[in-house]
Amino acid sequence: MIRERKQNRRRRGAVILLGIALAVSALPFTNYAEEAEEQTETAEREVQVEPAGAGEQANAGDADPAAAGKPDDAAAGSGASPRLQPQRQAGEAAEVELLPVAATKKAAENDAFELYIDEASGNVRVVDKRSGNEWLGSPQADKLTLPNNKKFMDSPLHITYTDGSSISETYTLKDKANTLAFAPIENGVRVTFGIEEIKLTVAVEYTLTDDGFEALVPDDSIKEEGAVRLTKLEVLPFFHAAHERLDEGAVFLPDGSGALMTVKAKHPQYFNGYSEPVYGPDHAFRDELGEVLAEGLIVGDAPKERIALPVFGIYRSGTGFLAILTEGEETAYINATPAGVRNIPFYRAGAEFVYRSQDVIFIGSSGQIPLFQAKRTNADRRVKYVLLEGEKAHYVGMAEAYRRYLQDHAGLVRQEAAAVPLHIRLMGGIMRDEIVGSTFIAMTTFEEASVIIDDYAERGIEALKITFAGWSENGLYGRQPDHFPVEGKLGGRKELEELIAHAKAKGVELYLDVNYVRPFQGSGGSSSPKDAIKGIDREAMDSPNYHVSSRLGDQEQLFHLLKPGRAAQFAGNELDDFKKLGVSGLHASQMGELLYSDQDAKHPASRKQTKEAWVSSLDRLREAAGRVSVDYGYAYALGHVDSIVRMPMDSSHFVYLDETVPFYQIVVHGMVPYAGAPANLRNDAGVELLRAIEYGASPSFELTYEPTELLKRTMEDRLFSSSYRFWFERSIEEYERFRQVQRHTLGQPIVGHERVQPKVYRTTYGNGTEVIVNYGRKPAVVDGTRVEGLGYAVREGGTTP
Repeated sequence: MIRERKQNRRRRGAVILLGIALAVSALPFTNYAEEAEEQTETAEREVQVEPAGAGEQANAGDADPAAAGKPDDAAAGSGASPRLQPQRQAGEAAEVELLPVAATKKAAENDAFELYIDEASGNVRVVDKRSGNEWLGSPQADKLTLPNNKKFMDSPLHITYTDGSSISETYTLKDKANTLAFAPIENGVRVTFGIEEIKLTVAVEYTLTDDGFEALVPDDSIKEEGAVRLTKLEVLPFFHAAHERLDEGAVFLPDGSGALMTVKAKHPQYFNGYSEPVYGPDHAFRDELGEVLAEGLIVGDAPKERIALPVFGIYRSGTGFLAILTEGEETAYINATPAGVRNIPFYRAGAEFVYRSQDVIFIGSSGQIPLFQAKRTNADRRVKYVLLEGEKAHYVGMAEAYRRYLQDHAGLVRQEAAAVPLHIRLMGGIMRDEIVGSTFIAMTTFEEASVIIDDYAERGIEALKITFAGWSENGLYGRQPDHFPVEGKLGGRKELEELIAHAKAKGVELYLDVNYVRPFQGSGGSSSPKDAIKGIDREAMDSPNYHVSSRLGDQEQLFHLLKPGRAAQFAGNELDDFKKLGVSGLHASQMGELLYSDQDAKHPASRKQTKEAWVSSLDRLREAAGRVSVDYGYAYALGHVDSIVRMPMDSSHFVYLDETVPFYQIVVHGMVPYAGAPANLRNDAGVELLRAIEYGASPSFELTYEPTELLKRTMEDRLFSSSYRFWFERSIEEYERFRQVQRHTLGQPIVGHERVQPKVYRTTYGNGTEVIVNYGRKPAVVDGTRVEGLGYAVREGGTTP
């Protein structure tokens, strides 16, 4: 598959482009697009719809869901060419004549679905036996679609490969010499593809399930018999694609909390689309982190949200699907392409699995030399497609389907909550640079933490959750991954034990922050370069913090990324210490938001193995302390943690994404307590407060007992406002706001979310309670309820079940 968007990933980080990008982003781009659309509108009304290959971008009206529905079953099954009309202005007529459905040979059926195969392409069609609705592996294109685009859309596999020096792309129908072979399997069919030009053989097994079907790429089916090697494989890239003129709906993407790419005919000309790795980039490959300028010099990618959940989907005109990557998601990308790219009028999404990653090395004066993994990452790759209809064909229905999957297969269970929690992260101590040497700064002693607990208790805070960071020797970036002994300047082990006992007496959950994943290289812990992962060049990897302005790596703030086996070993070594302390819980820093491989030739580890090490460690820490929490919350942590902090509450706002939605929150609300970013570190206090209320999050603060100014010349200069004395009353006020809202919604699942007016959103809970948030400056009225500008309103529902 030709995918120019992959090159944009490298361009984003280039320093020379940063100023240009900022300047361009300030232009009224949308106005230019609207002006161009207005100029073409008159001419467009005079002609019929152009063929799909013509690449025309605008139309005269939005698609009519009724007129843009799927062709009737008789026409599709008989090979007839249906004619569909998009909604147009009065007196206008336009007709799109579509090619017939090609997948007509029945391969399997169960009680709910029938599976049909296209014997010419190996693509599929699934039909619901009850409703007659169907989902096509390749869309019905216009009869005048260019032949190469038709083959591109009909190919069920898009393939990327390398000869060792460059990357090339192909697809299964590109060459007439390519072969297909079919074999029946239980509840499905196995299709084996022979790609003659690169001497590659690979199979896909389609299997019907109770709620849809699965596509499996068995690893043992891959045979590389030529000179080139497989790097990536995209499965069913056009499954249930949405036509820009004939359909209404959206592509759902798990970017941050969730995002939508709305299906629409009027849009700018896009030249690339969305392509992001599940669970973020692999930090064992520098090339995935940004622009590699020279050995040890990287310009990091601009800050953006990551994919925490291995899912995606499309809904259009009453039908849709949720795709769940159930095997091989650790080395996968989620791709989505808007209409117009390659002159194809379809919005599409797919999963692309990585078999070999790429990096760059520097040898002498030769400059950058690309280097690929020699050994393929061996693992089956599987995508589960949950087929949705009617009201469930929506991102809320997708979230409900994923919640059910997690309950059935990942151990996700509902956690009872008696009261709305207030999350407080306290920093104990940190080292500060001086003219000569450094000094330990005690920002919050154990005794001062007890005072904070008492202050909140006196104000009636019933459910306080405190995470205490920087409690070990030398503070926050001190002794890691060995966390003992306890820092004496904070009060030592004795006063820590007294704090833990005091917290339990007050009903406070006290978590100790632990870091077994990314220790500071100057921490003084027992880790060493031999404990760190290695890159493809077999050198120990440094993981720097990045300067905010230039995005260059800070060579004075370098961290190790511990080998997953060593990290799990360090965690296991301290379990008895935590049991003896009697702590209420542990916060496993980095385990819920950082996943990498190890390219050490002697002791390699895949991202899957790292994931398994993190999950095992979370379970052991949870058993030792009683509770465990993580940051961000990658999907593999669900079912193994008791709360999530700093959960993503936004999307990356790429130009082709139209709307941010609370998909992640819909999945876990009422199951796992969660909080967003600390309120005292918000960029836009008013808007982010409203979003937290809209998304059902708990309030959160990151505080220090001592004033923030003491953090100058430390590695925590990001903590620009943390004084407990300044934020105490404000945190009480905000907590009361959340408590008044969530006394109606606590423990309830989110069953609905929608934009009811421009800048006005409604979240509906299982007991019927509605929370309406108005981001506009003017008051809004929703079903008789007045919502003030930059405000919110709660409409109580029925009794709690």
